Amino acid sequence: MKKILTLFIGLLLIGATAQAQDGLFSFGIKGGIGASNYDLSGPVTGWSTEGTASWHVGGMFRTNIPVLPIYAQVEALYSRVGGTITLQGQGSDDGYVNRFDVPIVVGLKFGLLGISGRVFGGAVAQSNFPEDADDLDYNNFTWGWQAGIGADIKKLTVDVKYESGSELISQQLNTPSIKTTQWILSVGYFFGG
Repeated sequence: MKKILTLFIGLLLIGATAQAQDGLFSFGIKGGIGASNYDLSGPVTGWSTEGTASWHVGGMFRTNIPVLPIYAQVEALYSRVGGTITLQGQGSDDGYVNRFDVPIVVGLKFGLLGISGRVFGGAVAQSNFPEDADDLDYNNFTWGWQAGIGADIKKLTVDVKYESGSELISQQLNTPSIKTTQWILSVGYFFGG
């Protein structure tokens, strides 16, 4: 029990050291690139997908919990995701979705000597604006999730995360449901804090 208590106190002190470098509130800008794809479920026989590059740009707001190594962050991002969907015998279609994303994550910080490592996860609200919705019935608002790791060096922040959206297109007769997934690399800069 003493070892567990000592380990817990040590982690809190390391986290408090990481938090001491940060203000209570911080805001900034961020942008990045990713690898997005469509994930199919349901009747997928004859259907296949291929990924493509994605990107995002926007702002972020972070609040640090005093003394504890915990933070909450909200972002407002304009994103472009997509992929190629192929139906055997009928060809393929490149589909892109422009959307407004609002990730809401909670994370744990740890670090020393001006560098803070982070692990985080949470929900992301997505408002979709498909470029070509002639034949498909897109859900204009969906919820997804994301989780990742990151590092803060002074006011610079870097994240690597995985994101999965909810159904972009609901399953219909003989067609699969479709959702977007992506790996994301983003870089940001905090102005305040």
